Amino acid sequence: MIEMKETSKKTVPIAVFVILAFMVFLPIPFPARMIFPLAWLTLCSMFQKQWSLSMALFFSFCGDVMGWKNELIPQIGFFALAQITYIIIFCILYPPKKTWSKSVRILLLCHVTIFYGMAMAWIFPKVEDRIIAYGIAVYAVLLLGMCYSALRHRNVCLIIGALLFVISDFILGVHLFVQRIPHSSLYVLAPYYLGQLLLYVGYFSGRFITFPRPIYNI
Repeated sequence: MIEMKETSKKTVPIAVFVILAFMVFLPIPFPARMIFPLAWLTLCSMFQKQWSLSMALFFSFCGDVMGWKNELIPQIGFFALAQITYIIIFCILYPPKKTWSKSVRILLLCHVTIFYGMAMAWIFPKVEDRIIAYGIAVYAVLLLGMCYSALRHRNVCLIIGALLFVISDFILGVHLFVQRIPHSSLYVLAPYYLGQLLLYVGYFSGRFITFPRPIYNI
């Protein structure tokens, strides 16, 4: 009985989140439904008294609200606060107990830096408003900082979740400033919701679910 209760505590938040996220993509004339998945995860983390995670999810929820209202600058600001909170969680509150070798960490950092440079070279010149352009540049640094801090953990969920978060924001940037992407909401929100869910799961996964050990001996 106790095991069933513990299992339900883990599965119910995920199941409800999946249902709420799935509803976003249904042809329902209710645009505000896009804010419900992160609102739910925020409430779940608050109920579990995981306050730092609650802050990251709450800032993301506020970013979703601003996105629903088409307020780009506040949206960037709230998601920047979310990335800062995630960085604090991954680097300070719960630093990796075991991490990649130094050479692998340097390689990861190089890849993150190269991706940032290529993305900025493609997107930055297309942004006509300079305030938004510099805001995006700063936000991208924070986003990739979050990604790198998550990659340092030997945690499958955190790694995939962070990468999906980056992919989602990259697609959104291309859609907004480079060229319109058909069905962009699907390509932006699907990896975004899945990424946030995996960050949530990774946070609770025994800190943390790891890759097989031989992979770390690179």
